[in-house]
Amino acid sequence: MPDQSISLREANQNFSRLMAAVERGEVFAITRRGREVARLTPSGHAAQTVPQAGATASLPLTEAALAERLVRLEALVDKLLSALAAPDKK
Repeated sequence: MPDQSISLREANQNFSRLMAAVERGEVFAITRRGREVARLTPSGHAAQTVPQAGATASLPLTEAALAERLVRLEALVDKLLSALAAPDKK
């Protein structure tokens, strides 16, 4: 996912929402009069990148986002294993 561009004024007015997005792993280029003046990235941004399903680009993920995905994946695996172990209802 490419970096998103946001004006300094818009970033100032929506700081809480902007920070929540950064915590989810999003990266923002902050602009003033159309020129980039800063970049807002999650701490440890050089962390791993994981490709999105069906996408060729990589999405930077925070450790918390990776942990959340792992928990969801484990739940799906448990469901599949339960379905395979269930007796046929014929």
